[in-house]
Amino acid sequence: MNQKELEKIFKFLGRQWQIFAPQLEGDNLAISAVENFAEIDWSGEIPLETWKKFLIPSEERLFVFDSQKSIETLPEIQKNALWGVNVLDLKAITLIDQVFGKDPYYQKRRSNSLLIGYSGGLESDYKKYKVLSHNLEENVLEHLAFDIFIVKLKNGQVKLYSGSRRGQETLDKSGAKDYENIEFAGPVPEKGTDKRMLSLMDKMEKSYGTKIWKDLDKICIACGKCAINCPTCFCFDVVDKSDPKDCSRCRNATTCFYNDFSLVAGGHKELDKVKQKIYFWYAHKFIRIPFEYNLPGCVGCGRCTRVCPVGIKLNDVLAEVGKTKEKKVIVKPIKLKT
Repeated sequence: MNQKELEKIFKFLGRQWQIFAPQLEGDNLAISAVENFAEIDWSGEIPLETWKKFLIPSEERLFVFDSQKSIETLPEIQKNALWGVNVLDLKAITLIDQVFGKDPYYQKRRSNSLLIGYSGGLESDYKKYKVLSHNLEENVLEHLAFDIFIVKLKNGQVKLYSGSRRGQETLDKSGAKDYENIEFAGPVPEKGTDKRMLSLMDKMEKSYGTKIWKDLDKICIACGKCAINCPTCFCFDVVDKSDPKDCSRCRNATTCFYNDFSLVAGGHKELDKVKQKIYFWYAHKFIRIPFEYNLPGCVGCGRCTRVCPVGIKLNDVLAEVGKTKEKKVIVKPIKLKT
């Protein structure tokens, strides 16, 4: 398939969906609404902002209160076609699908979002971004959630894949005939849990209290930019508004770096020091998420490193964690009195 045929699919989608895609705005790559096919950026670079804003808004009203009862508010959701989602961001959405699998608010947005992935070549993407916890494998698309996937070939042509029934129906209706169906085989590859992820999970747990986190305590300012720009951060607060004009319950995005994140009755905070907050964030990515979902909590997009105002680099931190050695426990025999 050539670019002109791909443009026909774009125009077909534009009649039913609001299309969002990466675009160059000055020197910055942004994700914004597009009406013209020529506006799309095909570099394959990762935008600083994440696609999760379409699925997990920063503020979401769950229900409102009147004098006698609560009224659930599932808002009307715009139908969005997310065009040009990088492989790493698809991995993040695949994880978030597991986390919010039974959440009606998320599911409504998800069902109104058409995921169109893009790669300038899967193998080159994985080498370029040095993806964590993933070996290069031919069946990578089988473990990603998407509707349509576009792969740019070296000869300038493009290859299309459908990853869902909706994607297949969309391509058929658009007139596209030359595409391959990929059946989603679940987020975890058939070979099982990634060994590197398990090793890192073990070392991360053993690193608690070591020099790594004491050093970061002196550098990190707990601004939360890494979490805000992370495609797999999904923590939220539930906030009740008691204003007579707006008596409601909302779900607001938050991060473990914020001072009130672990605040409980009586004023106690479990995460009171910076070293506790930053370890908690890393542990969430590399211990708790792998333990609960059998998937890495980091997709290796590098956004956290790009936005950190004090220059903390995730890969450098992980390299230090990787040096953590298992502490030998000496068990002394117990002498029993007779």
